[in-house]
Amino acid sequence: MSNVPSDNGRRSISIVRAPTYGTEGVSLSKFLAVWALSAMINGGLLVFGFVIASLFGLASAAEIDEPDPVSTTEVEDNSRQPDLTNTDLGLDDQVQLNYNVDRIEEVSVPGKVDPNAAPGIVGAPETTPMNVPLPPGSGGGTGGAPMMAEAGTGQMFGTIGGMGGIYSAGGFGGRSGSTRVKMLQEGGGNKLSEAAVARGLEFLARHAATGASNTAFWSLNDYNRFYRTAAWPAGKVQSYQNGMAGTSRPNKIAATAFGLLPFLAAGQTSKPPKEKVQHDYHKLVAAGLRYLVNNQSKSGNDRGNYGGDMYSHGLATIAMCEAYGLTSDPVWKASAQLGINYILASQDPAGGGWRYAPRSAGDTSVTGWQLMALKSGQMAGLVVPKANLKKVERYLDSCEAGTSPGARGGYGYMAATPETPSMTAVGALCRQYLGVNPRNPSLLASIKKLRAIPPGRGNLYYEYYATQVMHHMGGDAWKFWNEGPDGKSGIRDTLIRQQDQGVGRHSHQLGSFTPDAAGGRMMGTALSILSLEVYYRHLPLYQQLEK
Repeated sequence: MSNVPSDNGRRSISIVRAPTYGTEGVSLSKFLAVWALSAMINGGLLVFGFVIASLFGLASAAEIDEPDPVSTTEVEDNSRQPDLTNTDLGLDDQVQLNYNVDRIEEVSVPGKVDPNAAPGIVGAPETTPMNVPLPPGSGGGTGGAPMMAEAGTGQMFGTIGGMGGIYSAGGFGGRSGSTRVKMLQEGGGNKLSEAAVARGLEFLARHAATGASNTAFWSLNDYNRFYRTAAWPAGKVQSYQNGMAGTSRPNKIAATAFGLLPFLAAGQTSKPPKEKVQHDYHKLVAAGLRYLVNNQSKSGNDRGNYGGDMYSHGLATIAMCEAYGLTSDPVWKASAQLGINYILASQDPAGGGWRYAPRSAGDTSVTGWQLMALKSGQMAGLVVPKANLKKVERYLDSCEAGTSPGARGGYGYMAATPETPSMTAVGALCRQYLGVNPRNPSLLASIKKLRAIPPGRGNLYYEYYATQVMHHMGGDAWKFWNEGPDGKSGIRDTLIRQQDQGVGRHSHQLGSFTPDAAGGRMMGTALSILSLEVYYRHLPLYQQLEK
């Protein structure tokens, strides 16, 4: 073993030139004998060398210079022409992943929305950026199956969708990180509008009441009884006298939905933020959602109903669908789908609308909230049959003013009633969510009517719906509505001026807004905050066309 050569067993092989055969040539038989003996000796030495090397783990293959791999270069084809067969307005085949709003970051990540997320993937290894999603349902992301009629037959986690996922037209994707910042800036929001939203959220957080089983709720008529010196659940409860409640309706379901929706629109969910924020409201949002779940009927003909009338139920369903769509939390999924199912069962089978009692002839106001709930369910990946949405079109046709249905754009409170500004705004938004083209004559007529009644007239309900309609239309219509013809009388600056500054003995009203005629200060505050969050609350329904 000690005689292993220093060159790891590799031995030199001398190449002997073949003898030249001439007139003095060597005997062939002698040459063959010498050649055979040499071959035996060298072969034995080779075998001996490999045996020794293998015992010490030092064997190595003979060093052979191999040619470099052949590399090929593919020339990128930059002559790609636009797809002239694409008839779907709003889907630009030149836009990465067909997102109507790009996400700014190079990597597109399906899954939960985190409004405080930094660009990129936290903790991801350094690798080549890709735009390929995880397998369906992975990590609670997009791709899960819808809830099926039989337990155990659908994916428990994740929203349905796939590549588009929550980044569909009108979806919730604008509430996250840098996308929210971009949509705020490009949509016409500013630091003052965001500060007004923050003050409004704090007002809501200070007026949340503690319910049973660690829940939280809001009230329309006596919210002043639950004022806290700090955001729920901190601080002490100090009720105060208030003569401006503006409503006598003790509806805690509707109030709780109105209390939750502005937080959800701001990206505040039941999940704790991943990064430090000035105000963390996730415990309040979770407690409010639990209040709705605890009050939801679990059996009988009312199964899925959150309590109260259809007006309240529609609002609560919107909140629950958004909560699920933003978190993919299965706890909210079951409740949200039950809420959707109750709306479907309560639709007027003849007229296609909804009113306060199930299966009654509809009115435009209640129908608008129910349709928004169904669309929120769709955005969250829940089951919403198309047949029910087609019935809503039938209802809208019945209450659109004029002798030529679909041509005039004004809507009444019920079928064959005169048009009103508020119902026109509701009807126009319903048409948009039901998929009408932005060039539709009826929708354009509605836009003209809304422009004739700009914001600042004191009708918050009208302004809430009209703001969404104009935002989805975009272009000149949105610029006119958001900024006003003079650049300072639009919905943004009007609401900022209307926010209560809490002066003097009204310090407890800091951050609130003008009371709504029907729902009081709580509803007026919620509608105003939601209007200031319109820039990112829902992604645009239409792609903006070049002029």
